[in-house]
Order: sequence, then C-alpha cells, then structure tokens
Amino acid sequence: MKLLLIQPPVADFYQTTMRTLPVGLLYLAASLRSNGISVEILDCQATEEKRVIETPAEFAYLKSYYRSGNLSPFKLYGHYRHYGLWWDEVRARIHAANADVIGISSLFTPFYREALRVAALVKEIDPAKPVIIGGAHVNACPQQVLSDPNVDFILLGEGERTLPELAAALYENRLRDIETICGVGYKTRGRLHVPEHGDLIEDIETLPLPARDLIEASRYRLGRKRLTMIVTSRGCPYHCTFCSIFLTAGRQFRVRSINSIIDEMKICRAQFGIEVFDFEDDNFSFDQKRAADILAAIREEFGEGGVELHAMNGISAANLSESLVEEMKRSGFRTLNLALVTSDKQRQREIKRPGSTPHFDLIVARGAALGLEMVNYLILGLPEATLEEMIASIIHLMERPVLIGPSVFYATPGTESFAQCVAAGLLTSPELALQRSTAFPVEMPNFSRMDLVTLFRICRLLNFIKARLDAQASEDGEEEFDLAQLFSSPQLPDFLPQAGEQYTFTQKLTEAEIGNWLARAFFHDETFLGLRLLRRAPQNIVYEVYEEEFSPRVVGLFLEEAQHKKICGVKQARAFLRLPAKVSGIMLAAAAP
Repeated sequence: MKLLLIQPPVADFYQTTMRTLPVGLLYLAASLRSNGISVEILDCQATEEKRVIETPAEFAYLKSYYRSGNLSPFKLYGHYRHYGLWWDEVRARIHAANADVIGISSLFTPFYREALRVAALVKEIDPAKPVIIGGAHVNACPQQVLSDPNVDFILLGEGERTLPELAAALYENRLRDIETICGVGYKTRGRLHVPEHGDLIEDIETLPLPARDLIEASRYRLGRKRLTMIVTSRGCPYHCTFCSIFLTAGRQFRVRSINSIIDEMKICRAQFGIEVFDFEDDNFSFDQKRAADILAAIREEFGEGGVELHAMNGISAANLSESLVEEMKRSGFRTLNLALVTSDKQRQREIKRPGSTPHFDLIVARGAALGLEMVNYLILGLPEATLEEMIASIIHLMERPVLIGPSVFYATPGTESFAQCVAAGLLTSPELALQRSTAFPVEMPNFSRMDLVTLFRICRLLNFIKARLDAQASEDGEEEFDLAQLFSSPQLPDFLPQAGEQYTFTQKLTEAEIGNWLARAFFHDETFLGLRLLRRAPQNIVYEVYEEEFSPRVVGLFLEEAQHKKICGVKQARAFLRLPAKVSGIMLAAAAP
C-alpha cells in the first residue's frame, strides 16, 4: 500500500521560509516505511511560488494597517498572499501520487482552512479515498476537524505508532480494529467518535530517524548552507497559559540518547550535505546537564565550531546558565533566540512563565560578551496586560544588544488563555483563522487594536535603529551616536517629510535613506509615515508620503518613558544612541515649507 503525506500551502501576510521544513511528516514517513508501507511526501510549501490573493472578508479591518507599496523599512506588512503550490497543482500532484490513503498535516490553527481544502481536493479526485488529518490544530479542535465532511479520521497525539496501525487496518479492511487504536477519531453512521487523548511515545529513542531522503534537502537553507531541524527531546513540563504544545506532546520531558543524536547529525552531513542544525525541541535546555553533554559530544565529533547550531524555536532563559551559554558558543551557536514574553514580574507569575527578568538579563549580557547575535521575543497584548507594562518590556529590550521579536497575542484553542478570553467575551468572532499574530485578533479593556499596531510599529522602528547602529559603528570600543548623526545622509533634504506631499529625487533612495528620513519625522513630529514610489523616470523619481494608522497616545507614552534611555546595537553591542528629552523639535530640523 502507499500513503501520501501532505503539508498544505498557507495564506497569510508573511512567511518565514526556513521554518517550513516538515520534520513531523519526516518522522511519520520513517515509521510508515519501517512498517512496510510505501510513502511519499508532498510539501506544498517547498517552492518559491507565492501569489497575491484577495484578503478574506474577515481580515478587511487590517487593510488600513497593511498598505501595499510601502517602502518604509519599519512598515508592518503589505499583501495577503498564498504561499506554496497553487490549488490546481496541489490537485494534480495528489492525483499523480495515486496513493491508497492520504494524511494531511494541520499544524497551526490559523491555517486549518488550507488543510481542509486539501481534504476537499482529495475527495474531488476520489470520494472513497480515506483522509486522515493530524497535527497541533487537530489536538486543539478535534471535533471541529472530524466534523468536516471531507475528513474520515483524525489522529491525536504523536502518530509514529498509530498512523501505521491505522493505515494497515484501512488497507486490510479491518475496520473494527480502528476503534482500538489510541488517539484515532472516526465516524460511524454520521456519529463522531473523538478519543479522549492521543498517543505519547515514552521511549522516543525507538523511533526511526526522519526520512530526509523524501524531501529536497537543497530547498532548506540558511544563507547558502543547507539546514535541517533536529529533535533531541519531546515535551515541556511548564504550564505557560498561552502555550498549546502540551496538547500534542504532553508535559513529560522525554529524551533521546546522545549517541543517536550524534549519529543523526553525522548521517545528515554525509548523505545530505547539511551544515546547519536547528534544534526544534520544545524545551532543549530543560535539563541543563544533558544539554551540556550534547554540546560536548558535538564538539568531540565535529570540533569547536565545526557545525553551525541554532534553536530558532526559542529557548527559555530560565533553563540557561552563563556556563551553558559559553558551551553553546564553543559548540557552534551563532545566535541565541530567547523568549522574554514580558519583563513585568506580576504578569510573569500570572501567565506561569518560568524564570525572572534579572536572570534573563544575566544571560543576555553573557551572550553579548560572547558575540552571539540575539533575538528576544515579546508577546504584545496578553490578557490583563497594560500599555505601561508593554512599553516597559519594549524599552527593556531596546536598552539591550538584542533584536526585538514582537509577537501579538492570539488565543489558541485548548489553552488557559483561550478559556480566559472566551469567559471574558473577548473573542468577537468564532472564526479560528483570525487567531494569528498578523490579525491583532484580541482587544482587551486595557488597550485597543490600534494601540497594539502602534507598539508593533515602535518595535520595527527600534530594530531599524539597531541595524543603523550596527552599520555605522566601528569594531573597537564603546561608541555613542546622537539622532542627527545616526540619521544623516547626503541625499536627504534638510527638511522633514510631510504626509500628503510628493517629493522628487534625482536618484532612487536606498532603504536606509528612506528609514532615516521617516525616523527623523517620528522623533520630530511623533508620527509614523509611509512612503511609496509614485513615478520613476531618469533622474526624476517621485515619492509620495502618507500618514500611517497609529495611536498618538501610545507614541507619546513611549517617548515619555524612553527619554534619556539607550538604544543598543545588536552585532555591535557597545554602540548606542541615547534618546534625548521628549521635547518638540528634538531633531533640530525645520519642516518643509
């Protein structure tokens, strides 16, 4: 028999391509093959193909925030796009595979509709073809998925043991055996049978290695280097109120042996030319001694810095020590992705977030001293949060040598935060596809959607400034810049851009020049401006400036709290700009006549 596993395309305002490798499907494929089942993977996102599509009606309120053609380097988003193979190609690939059973991944709730559309395509080709759907969204909303007329079975929990069992039972027509398989949901005469829980594999050491030969290894890169994801453990014992990983992987921390991890890395290098490994664990450093032992084994096998390592899924600073960060650097880590979430002590307790801000700062300081480039993640819009504490969290990261990674809170079904939002009547639409960061879906009594949009814009602006500091700073010693110095550019006029005006230049402005000009306007006029190309001819390039949607109150609060504080570079950790007092005309530039 043959089973086709599908990662569907997605539709959103952006996509992080390097994070699309379907490692879960590769594990499933390996388990199917070890049970004598032929398998093929259709990764609909393994392509550069993307196209602008009409923004769905439920996202219409975002159009004023996401204006296409904006050339500002600290803009938000633009077009709504379909990322991956177009639907007619997906249908053709499914038909050509001629598989007996179809398995579809539905990892993220915002994209559940794409998974169900793939199921519908399968049924268009052959209504009798069994369709199985699994993934994180299915674990969060099993009844919703199983009730779809194009879905025959759902699979909860981890599927490496149960999917081969289900596939074999279907192929051999042992339908009565299906109800005994852990985590399988099915239908009988229109009645839904939803399992109470899914399968969790206690000894993940027994699992075969991911079937990487079923995908095009050269498609997944970091820069020019081939990249793969590697999973050394499963499960996270923590109870963060916004996190849903426990629905699929549980809270028991389950590990692989160090030997098997090193063997997998050696195979990846020898067979697939992989040079970059991204640890995709739910909580890689939960056991710090084990993490240190893994890193020591990597150094022993490949030498210090012999491979490039990342943990793009993020690591909790609560599970890092200064010495472990040093081990990470020696072993090949170039970056450090840390999740602060919030710097507010009370909010950390309320969302059950482990660790403390002082310890987080200690880890960041050590990472900077070691030359690690750091991204630190915030969640804007947590239930009960206030504007003041969100601004304080942004400023906290502004003052440190890190890139700010803002994510907007969305309520994931099955989490404590989702139940809290439902109880408070904060989810104004039942459409779960709205629950994504790009949709700013949840407004709270303490803040509006416009407030969150403005905070997001501020984070983008600060990251632009950090990049300018990195670009202009020298390698040696501490270096301080002022606003006028940092945003200077020979091609820019002395006056500031004004909304509603058009400006002609003899040559095209660079992204840095555009950002410099718009940043000047922000600090002088306390406004966010966008800029678009209106007309282009030789030595006659016309731009139009317009005002973005933002909250003047939030901008004022931020500038009030940020005055006299530092903005630090990222790659050049000792380069900084100290913001002056919040007074009119701090850029000392005259407005255009």
